[in-house]
Amino acid sequence: MSLYTRPMSVTRPDARTSAASSVLISQLARGMRRRIEHAVEPLGLRPRELHALAHLRERGPSAQQTLVELLGIDSTNLIAILNRLEDAGLIERRRDRADRRRAIIALSEQGDQLLADLDRALREIDDEVFARLTSSERETLNALLAQAVEHIAAGCAPPTGEGC
Repeated sequence: MSLYTRPMSVTRPDARTSAASSVLISQLARGMRRRIEHAVEPLGLRPRELHALAHLRERGPSAQQTLVELLGIDSTNLIAILNRLEDAGLIERRRDRADRRRAIIALSEQGDQLLADLDRALREIDDEVFARLTSSERETLNALLAQAVEHIAAGCAPPTGEGC
C-alpha cells in the first residue's frame, strides 16, 4: 500500500506537519469546498456564482471580460452565470457609456445583502475548521493566505490567458 492509497487514519502523526504545504492546502480546500457548497445550496447559488459576486464586491462594477479573466472561465459559461445572477436580482448589467459594446456588471443591493448573510455563514465555517487555532494564529493564517492568493492572481492576468 503506497503513501497515497493508505487511509488518512493510518498516517503517522507527524506526516501531516511534514507534508508539502500545497498538499495540505489541497486537502483543506476539498473539505472547505464541501462546506461552502452546503452553505450556499439553500440560496440556490453555485460556487462559481459566489466567486463572481465576491469579485464584484471586492473590485466594484467590472467589465464582463474582466470577470472572464478573474474567474478563469470562458465567456459562454460566464454569460450563463450572469444570467442566473441577474434573474435572481443579485447583479445589474448595463452598457459602458464610453463603449456601448462593453457590458459593465455591478452587484445589486440584494446581491450585497446576500453576501453579507453569506459572510456570517462563512465565518461559522471558519470557526468550525480553525477551532484549534488561536485568534492570532487565524489572523496570521488569513494574512499569509491573502498574500499567496495575491501572488498567484498576478500570474492569472493576461497575456497568460489563464484564470484563477
